Amino acid sequence: MTPSRTLAAILVCFSGLCYVLNDSVTKLLIDRYDVSCIILIRSLVALPVLYLLHARTAGRLGIGSRNLPLHAIRGAIGLTAAYLYIASLEQLTVAEATVILFLSPVLITAISSIVLKEPVSLTSWLSVSLCFLGVVIAINPGGATFRLSALLVVASSLMYALNAINARWIPPNDNLWTIAFFGALFSALFITPTALRHWSGIHLSDLLLFGGAAAFSSLGIGMAAIAYRMAPAAFLAAFGYSGLVWSLSVTWILWGVIPSLPSLLGATIILCSVALNFRRHNRPVTAPGTKTQIACRERKRPD
Repeated sequence: MTPSRTLAAILVCFSGLCYVLNDSVTKLLIDRYDVSCIILIRSLVALPVLYLLHARTAGRLGIGSRNLPLHAIRGAIGLTAAYLYIASLEQLTVAEATVILFLSPVLITAISSIVLKEPVSLTSWLSVSLCFLGVVIAINPGGATFRLSALLVVASSLMYALNAINARWIPPNDNLWTIAFFGALFSALFITPTALRHWSGIHLSDLLLFGGAAAFSSLGIGMAAIAYRMAPAAFLAAFGYSGLVWSLSVTWILWGVIPSLPSLLGATIILCSVALNFRRHNRPVTAPGTKTQIACRERKRPD
């Protein structure tokens, strides 16, 4: 595994933690604010901080990108994904929603082979199939625990997958803070009309929560984008499942909620499929002709 792939995998894992923490903080706000208001306030809180961090790391006050339309598209897709996911949290726990959201790495693997023309082995496709099975079991369609909110998470996972794929075209000069800044900027611009119709003010006691949501969402977006720009999407998709451990842990620590049996069973199947895919990517590769050369030396070796 090359250093760039290792770093990209680490970034994906930490972005998963940030997403789970953002979801957990957001769930504390969902009873008092409309989804659109949460996204708008979170974005507005993040913008000045992200700008200052960009200015400090880049050494200049101006902020821009060579592919601003891409950031606008990413902002619209990310906004849709966040809106659908946050809306689902009104009925689902963070752990249940996260397990269903794990359909996203499955979609990333499939889309990368079509759009990016990345080779996906039979083992990877088997892993994808097992993951999909785990997601179906976690959603439990037709079961007593099934909720229509689960379908919102499925749609959200597709949006996240699309943003993971288009990260490949982010200009190399755009750093983490630049990417996160434009993500927050376009999210705020697109969501403002809807948020104003549901505006009910802000409780000062919630500012800390909004600050936490802004920090976690910005870091998650930035780290994930940089990771998928650095390494093949099909390789990184499996590491996205690290969010499972984060989600189950955070849900248990904060709310003492034990995930439902379908969620646990689906998560187990998903983890097994990830192990299969991880083993395949870490299998030692024998250079062409090496086995033949070894056989020849064995035949020439004196008794």
